[in-house]
Amino acid sequence: MSTETTRSRRPGHDLLSLLSTRLTARDRWLLRMLLEHKVFTTEHVADLAFAGNRDTADHRLLVLHRLDVLTKVRPLRPGGGSAPCHWLLNTAGAEVVAAERGLTLKELGWRRDRTGAVMLSAKLGHLLGVNGFFARLAAPTGQGRLAEWWPEARCAVTWKKFVQPDGYGRWSTADRRLDFFLEYDNGTETLSRVVAKTEGYGRLIRATGISTPLLFYFTSTRREANFRRSCSAAAVPVLTASHDETLRHPSGPIWADLHRDDRRLLVDFARPAEQQRAGAGSASSSLEPSAWTTHPTELAGVPCRR
Repeated sequence: MSTETTRSRRPGHDLLSLLSTRLTARDRWLLRMLLEHKVFTTEHVADLAFAGNRDTADHRLLVLHRLDVLTKVRPLRPGGGSAPCHWLLNTAGAEVVAAERGLTLKELGWRRDRTGAVMLSAKLGHLLGVNGFFARLAAPTGQGRLAEWWPEARCAVTWKKFVQPDGYGRWSTADRRLDFFLEYDNGTETLSRVVAKTEGYGRLIRATGISTPLLFYFTSTRREANFRRSCSAAAVPVLTASHDETLRHPSGPIWADLHRDDRRLLVDFARPAEQQRAGAGSASSSLEPSAWTTHPTELAGVPCRR
């Protein structure tokens, strides 16, 4: 793994004062997102914060790297060459988030060694897949917007008695919304184990009375087809899709429930907001709609924050 290291000592008052004048509201939002979601590639950041403009995202990320709030890592590919840049929160970046919340780094729960260990984890590929799914969903579209995104860790704290989804999200339009759980499948588990996950969601529905759809996103169309045959009798609302590079945006017409084979838009499964019972969304969202000021290039459905 090749990496560009930065100073590891704790930032002093002078550095934090400097950062307060150099970091935009969008920069600070990105630092908070990295605290919660651990690692993004440049493409993820472009989709999340720059309306899909990779050149603009790359330029700003390099500025944040020079300001020492982000660490840049380029892992080596197994077959040779380097992977895309991966971005992680650095000590100074964590100090910025802690200062915003009136906390110390210890109280914030951030440790540099844990952050670095993400890049060596056997689960890195899965984490990047999950983050990539939500980042693509956050990219501008006229069909709706990603209004909420919880990572696995926050989901585990909330629903650990029943399930541990890879993420929770809310897809919203002007008058409809779809709350959902995500199970991102990259083919590393047996199919029987994947199917068995629906049992926990069934228990959650019975305990809460909230029937939140479960999205299974596969990286193989063949595996999705096998799952659908094996899971046809699931007692929970299940939607399935598989990765489509030509479509890219996961809100597109790639989703099918277990009882119909036709593919529909994600918004087609949304219901009028007043028909939704309060669920996870009662807590504060990591995609705070008021976190940035409106930018002149704001696109319909997705606020382009600055």
